[in-house]
Amino acid sequence: MSETVEARPLSPLASPDPWNLVVDGYDEITRPFLGLFSRSGLARLHYGLETRVIDIACGPGTTTLLLSPVVKHVTCVDFSAGMLAQLRSNAALAGATNLDIVDADGQALPFEDGSFDLGVSMFGLMFFPDRAKGFAELHRVLVPGGQALVSSWLPAEQSPFYRVVFAALQPDDTPPQPTQPLSTLEDRDVFEAEMHAAGFADIRIEAVTHGFDVDDVERFWDDIVRAMAPVTMMKHNSSPTEWSKIEGRALDRLRRSLEGQLPATLSTSAWLATARKG
Repeated sequence: MSETVEARPLSPLASPDPWNLVVDGYDEITRPFLGLFSRSGLARLHYGLETRVIDIACGPGTTTLLLSPVVKHVTCVDFSAGMLAQLRSNAALAGATNLDIVDADGQALPFEDGSFDLGVSMFGLMFFPDRAKGFAELHRVLVPGGQALVSSWLPAEQSPFYRVVFAALQPDDTPPQPTQPLSTLEDRDVFEAEMHAAGFADIRIEAVTHGFDVDDVERFWDDIVRAMAPVTMMKHNSSPTEWSKIEGRALDRLRRSLEGQLPATLSTSAWLATARKG
């Protein structure tokens, strides 16, 4: 397994930097959208006022703040200081007082075995450099029979949303390439095998689709730049001249692909995996 991990290219999203950069737009735009998937996942679980939860790669509280009013306690873990600061602000606004907010690595959780009844990682564990450690740690901190919820995107070519965005960002001098997966958890069989290897049982992986509403090309592009970490990082790493070219090209392509069809809903699909600690 270690050889496989070492051979896997490290995702730029496996570091805190892009998440710290994207915090404001992510909280305003991405959090409400991803909350649709969180609600779909939570509907597949059983929990109540005595449930102790860990939310791994919690971000600004997308799933945490849905759970907080209906469970005993949520421990929120992330490695992005910016996301955790935003979570603290969101928690204060929501009046959520049953949270522990912890700056930690999901591959080395600082908690005792069997500390939680439910473990969640929505669109987080999929980016871990060593997913085997991530799944093993999630399994370790659950009580026997404890539940887990983990999500990952389906392949981007199956998502109208990502097809439109990636086509807009394709460089002029690069021939069209097959879309590269963000994570091999996009392969349902790999997803199931990795959860099984970590010791999970009763694994159920289902595809769920939600849509992002688009009514204006310029506003859609602004949302992408502010809320999608890879694009925010691209702008951050580009000179003003380079970014002007990228943005002009992207807007032109978006106008050609979307205008005349607006308003539109661009769908995207995710795997929602539920399991219990065997």
